[in-house]
Amino acid sequence: MTRSRNLALAASLAALAILFYAVTLVRMRESEDRRHLDDPKAHSAPAEPTSPKP
Repeated sequence: MTRSRNLALAASLAALAILFYAVTLVRMRESEDRRHLDDPKAHSAPAEPTSPKP
């Protein structure tokens, strides 16, 4: 009886951890999508620095 209770507890903790991980991934993607709507060039390469010509 104790072993089955421990397995059930381990399974529920693992399911909870997976749920939190999935929620975190979804929230990160949503915030990244909002960031790109606000600033379409959010991850574009920076402009080349212009050096003064001698």
